[in-house]
Amino acid sequence: MFGKSGLGPRLRNCGGAAVVWFVLGGAVPAGAEETGAAVVAPAAAEAPAPAATALAVAAPAVPEAVTLGKEALVGEIVVKGRRGARTDSLEAREVRERGARDLGEALSSLPSIDKVRKGGVANDLVLRGMKKDDVAVTIDGAKVHGACPSRMDPPAFHLDWSEVDVVQVKRGPFDVTQAGGLAGAVDVRTRHGRPGLGTELHLEGGSAGTFASSLTGSWGTPDVDVLLGAAYKEGSPYVMGDGRNFTEAVPAKTATGAPNPARFRDTSDGQQAYRIGSGFARVGVAPAHGQRLEVGYTRQSAPRALYPYLKMDGVADDTDRLTARWSADALGPVAATVQGYWSRVAHDMTDVWRCSGTATPASCTGARARDYSMGTFARSEVWGGQAELRGGDAARTVAWKGGADFYVRSWDNRTERAQMGGMYAVEASIPDVRITGAGLYAEGRRTLGGDGARTRLTAGARLDLAHSEARTDRTDLYRVFYVPESLELRRDDVLFGGNVQVERDLTASLAAWAGYGHASRVPDPQERYIALSGMMGNPDWVGNPALSPTQSDEIDLGVTWKAPGLLVKAQAFHAWYANYVDLAQVSIATGMGTRTARTYENVRARTFGGEATGRVALPARLSVAAGLSFTRGLNETAGTSLAEIPPLKGTLSLRWDDGRFFVEAAEAFAARQGFVDASLGEQSTAAWWTTSLKAGAGFRGVKVYAMVQNLFDRFYVEHLSYQRDPFAAGLKVPEPGRTFLLAAHYAR
Repeated sequence: MFGKSGLGPRLRNCGGAAVVWFVLGGAVPAGAEETGAAVVAPAAAEAPAPAATALAVAAPAVPEAVTLGKEALVGEIVVKGRRGARTDSLEAREVRERGARDLGEALSSLPSIDKVRKGGVANDLVLRGMKKDDVAVTIDGAKVHGACPSRMDPPAFHLDWSEVDVVQVKRGPFDVTQAGGLAGAVDVRTRHGRPGLGTELHLEGGSAGTFASSLTGSWGTPDVDVLLGAAYKEGSPYVMGDGRNFTEAVPAKTATGAPNPARFRDTSDGQQAYRIGSGFARVGVAPAHGQRLEVGYTRQSAPRALYPYLKMDGVADDTDRLTARWSADALGPVAATVQGYWSRVAHDMTDVWRCSGTATPASCTGARARDYSMGTFARSEVWGGQAELRGGDAARTVAWKGGADFYVRSWDNRTERAQMGGMYAVEASIPDVRITGAGLYAEGRRTLGGDGARTRLTAGARLDLAHSEARTDRTDLYRVFYVPESLELRRDDVLFGGNVQVERDLTASLAAWAGYGHASRVPDPQERYIALSGMMGNPDWVGNPALSPTQSDEIDLGVTWKAPGLLVKAQAFHAWYANYVDLAQVSIATGMGTRTARTYENVRARTFGGEATGRVALPARLSVAAGLSFTRGLNETAGTSLAEIPPLKGTLSLRWDDGRFFVEAAEAFAARQGFVDASLGEQSTAAWWTTSLKAGAGFRGVKVYAMVQNLFDRFYVEHLSYQRDPFAAGLKVPEPGRTFLLAAHYAR
């Protein structure tokens, strides 16, 4: 009816219920506190008694409001100012107003965090240009790893926003409580029941058939609390700035003019781009005074997700997460926490919705013996635990913590591809790899001086032992590119980490921070052991069993300037990497010509850059917020730029807010990225900018939002895209064009 232009394609499939968000219970549950970044997580709320001071103490509460108003904004600025330069977080208010489809998309609004877009959902996180296991992502302190080798299901994908209490981002290798995390850590804490009875219902809708809903109920007393919730979301292919569906981003023809087998069979408005459902439960009890025992379980199912960036799409993704945690505020002179966790991901991807899945890809017709020509059926599992003691003096001038943790990570992939005669070849592409790790850590903090102390010293150390083993032997493929002496299918690694930090209050308003951190991480199962032979001219995809663990040494400097109604943070960093795991392309001569593989190698590398944010409350109920970040990456072994490093980016917003109504205009931009690795075929991307508008109101628990993103319908692509041969379709997926969202929010 509307064709490919105007409002029609952007408002299609909204439906009556999807036009307005209704959230029953979106406000802070009874007894909750906000950190100014979001509601305080269970762990943050468990600040030990003075006799057992923890290293991190929850900030004073800031009442939640749909809109900030002058007083709430000033309070929020005060709370954010207490976090220091290297820690940032995302407010619940900001998440709701953005209308993000997943955690990666929401967090990309923060400086130094970028995303990799593969489709409508499951955006992957990149922190200071680092990705995958170089960023430690945890949910309730538990490790979660996706199963797809092309990261259709990154860790942050495996939870719904209705579960989230708070998300904190810690930049740099300064968290000794987690293994790895060279670039930093993203810590997600989920909600739990609060005293009293509460109900929350959430509906949302907008352009491209976007619809999401959640229902949460909680009940609690001082001794027991229960939280139950369910969520569902779906969407159609969004419309890019040039008026086409994102399914049309995959070109119909290849560079040679032949029909592209990776093109979608259906590029119409009516198909679904994703469909995801979740259910979760949390039960907490107080077995004794000052103690808490909590058990939580989440089940997520994503039976459909289209990924134009890749040659296949997700046809199933089922996730189970189980966590158990016991904490005691005071066991004599110390506080203690013990937790265990388990997660499992079953992920299947095929080309059932592509022309390559037909018997005749050129004409996109005919049926095969199976409904796909290629598919990967992947399974991952992680289980582990952690025990920690915390203590310090009653005056809070000395604080310490120490602990031990372990994990067992399993990852197994089976890839099937059609052969001549209707047969299917089967390969163990991730050959049943298991990594077992155990670590010890300790950290202490001391404040120098008395009540007017101005200097705080922090030091920490960590030791890890890791055993990696590929339990299916694929040395037949490794041997093609590597000498037999390097083909160990079992590896033991010893990893060290530690940091020293100094923070000083230079004046009542200005504080400075400096830190040195060293961290290590073991190569992941894909980097060492993936084994997938190429077909039809595609290169092989081969791990490197000889890879050594990556080690980083980083120096960070930061300042925080805060005054009534004002907060400015800035941080600069320079990191040096030994044995950085980089992509590489190798070729060898065979009797039948040249054989090529995409693989991994250790190189010397470094990154440097920084980020800055500012917030100020102005007269006339106005406020301004801004952010800027930049990262530069160098491969010093090859003398080239590191691949997949984001360019300079920034945001600027102006907001009017009287505590009941608000209006906001925001600009986002990124500079041209010309620092690319041509040896991997990486291409530069153009600069871009977008404008967004939003408005809202709140009255007696009802909260209403309306927003339009990319107001001027600009066609643009962000720079980041991982090299994912042989499953990559060979393009960057453009961002959504003009997008409308409407929301409402009711809490009781």
